[in-house]
Amino acid sequence: MANLKADSPLCRRIVLSFLDFLNSVEPSSGSDESLEVAKDCLSEAFKIDSSSTPSVPKSDSLVQIFTSQTGQNNEIKSDKIHEESHVSSTNDALGVSEDELFGQFFGALEKVHYFGTTSNGDDEHALDRATHLFHNALMEMKKSGREEVDLKNLADTFKLQGNKAMQSKTYSNAIELYTVAIALCDDNAVYYCNRAAAYTQNNQHTEAIHDCHKAIEIDPNYSKAYSRLGFSYYAQGNYRDAINKGFRKALRLDPNNESVRGNIQAAEQKLREEYQRAERRRSSTSWSYSDGGSRNHGPFPGFPPGMSESIDMSSMFEDISSELPPGVTRINPGDDLPEEVYGALRSALQMFNERDGTQDNSNGN
Repeated sequence: MANLKADSPLCRRIVLSFLDFLNSVEPSSGSDESLEVAKDCLSEAFKIDSSSTPSVPKSDSLVQIFTSQTGQNNEIKSDKIHEESHVSSTNDALGVSEDELFGQFFGALEKVHYFGTTSNGDDEHALDRATHLFHNALMEMKKSGREEVDLKNLADTFKLQGNKAMQSKTYSNAIELYTVAIALCDDNAVYYCNRAAAYTQNNQHTEAIHDCHKAIEIDPNYSKAYSRLGFSYYAQGNYRDAINKGFRKALRLDPNNESVRGNIQAAEQKLREEYQRAERRRSSTSWSYSDGGSRNHGPFPGFPPGMSESIDMSSMFEDISSELPPGVTRINPGDDLPEEVYGALRSALQMFNERDGTQDNSNGN
């Protein structure tokens, strides 16, 4: 069995069970002090407060465990033990024993900090959850007919369970199952890519992008990882990176993938829409002053009948624009005018009217 850390939840659980057993033993003559010393040493070595030792679940009771292995007269069922030993030997020949696999499983979960900590440094819920996951996966692995019992096949079983969770749209469960698979086998690009898909469906796009990059780091030619990276960027609204860092690289590796080609077109359309919106915003503020002034949305004063034919409009607007105060944008025919310019143009029109013997009847509003 793989070595476990002294402060790991599994180790603490085993020691608590043993302390519970020692507390239930009625010492024989002269052994009382030795038992107390043994309990103190265990408590100190594993950082357990013996004065407030929590209750041990019935399933963890050593007496309960060993009693289940005995017959009517407390005789060990040797035939059953021999049979289990034979099964264990068979598993050793095909991979590792279930006990050793269990130890490797918990050791791998500890490395990825699967177990949270409470005030006493233990998390019974996470420990029970991990135990349930292990036995469930082991049972499924046997049902599938896998002959070799090892960490790699166990990891692949968790990946398959994650796929089923994705199909059921239970994305949080899928993330947990893929996480366990990664803990057991952290050099498999598929596991990271699958978890990225679950993260994306769970609207955890930053985590999805991280997993896609990890998958690409493991396998630089993994087209699906690039495709999912593009989708994660797209979901964030980062359409340029979706195209350049994701979809185009995926299409380069898988030129016949029409789905990726369609994703590129969708992202390009989003970029065009963004550009058009930006252009409309610039156009709507083109008459704004550089110092933040406001614009007048009043119409340009009308010309008297026949006058527009005798005036060079382009030249007139050029002349007027050259005389505008600093900060005012150049004026073009058909544009609304700022307040400062409106009065000047009305005066100019009035001058033309007087010259031609006509009157400006507009009210200036």
